[in-house]
Amino acid sequence: MEKNDLTHFLRLKSMSPVSANKLKEFSQALKKLHTEFQTRFQDFKNIQSSLDVFSMPFNVDPENVSAELQLEIIEMQSSTHLKQLFLNSTKLDFYRALPKAEFPKIIAHAQKIMAMFASSYVCEQTFSTMKLRKNSIRNRLTDEHLFALLKVASSQMEPAFENIMEDQKQFHMSHTPTMVGPSNKS
Repeated sequence: MEKNDLTHFLRLKSMSPVSANKLKEFSQALKKLHTEFQTRFQDFKNIQSSLDVFSMPFNVDPENVSAELQLEIIEMQSSTHLKQLFLNSTKLDFYRALPKAEFPKIIAHAQKIMAMFASSYVCEQTFSTMKLRKNSIRNRLTDEHLFALLKVASSQMEPAFENIMEDQKQFHMSHTPTMVGPSNKS
């Protein structure tokens, strides 16, 4: 045995083994996690064909698509221009560029699929914002205040500060700093 192998062997021998109880706890936690993943992703299995129509409309078999989308899928798949557009742009840009008069049902379908993921993103983002706002230092926030903070934080609207200032009838001059300079009295 070389010196490095001996050192490694002694190090392993001095490590305490994992107890059977700990192994059982880890095993149960992993089984629970596996079950949770299966449950959560079961919904995706149920809507797999709808997701396929959205993500790869040129590869789906029109016979496997819902009856309301079949004609539009066939029309789309027969267009080489649309296929090139799909290959050379993002999905969002592709669905934006589709003619609304020709593909209203496919566009509505794409919007529905995109909204599913956008709404979960907004939920996650809002929850993270809430955790940042209400912490051990700011534990006096009421639900009302927290609601107002979350509403502002999750809004996509930009305040129109110029309009707000124009609407003010009177500015409070007592709150503005004044310049104090040397007096010219002689």
